[in-house]
Amino acid sequence: MAVGTDIRTYTIRRMEPRDIPAVVKLDHQVFLDPWPESAYIQELYFNPNACYFVLEIPTPAKLRGRWPWKTETADPIQGFIGMRVERSNGHISTLAIHPELRGHGFGEFLLITALRQAIEMEACCVLLEVRVSNHPAQNLYRKYDFEVVGRQPRYYQNGEDALLMELAPLGPELRRRLTARQRVLESRIRGVRE
Repeated sequence: MAVGTDIRTYTIRRMEPRDIPAVVKLDHQVFLDPWPESAYIQELYFNPNACYFVLEIPTPAKLRGRWPWKTETADPIQGFIGMRVERSNGHISTLAIHPELRGHGFGEFLLITALRQAIEMEACCVLLEVRVSNHPAQNLYRKYDFEVVGRQPRYYQNGEDALLMELAPLGPELRRRLTARQRVLESRIRGVRE
């Protein structure tokens, strides 16, 4: 999904092996317990049920002054999401947005992309884990009707618990809501950029 026609274009596309170094770098910027490079290699090369997507913004450093962030990075990868479907259950394994891009709808775009993929792969539900302290992420997931269905004690390396959240059922009604929400986000992002 590409939006825009000039240097301010952003794209959400399937992650490719060449993206792994930038994804690992961003993973280390965003998470307390980032994945090793080998985990992404495993998912991309050896897990046929995995679908990973990246948010790509061409040469973000050239956009300074036009966007509400100050990043000096030359990496076009500014976000990513990982999802897999096994036995008709979807599972979002990771979602990251560059810290200076949060709050502008890009995380939602990635979430919408993963949920659409889950519907396409005929998943009946989507599960995810989220830190009990990560209220912004929990709020995003609740916005899309994820509900807390459990708690996993000491899930993260620092001993923090995870909430297990689930979205069910998936189907035509959810697809319609995702399409409507995507239109709102596109308008909002166009407004930020102009």
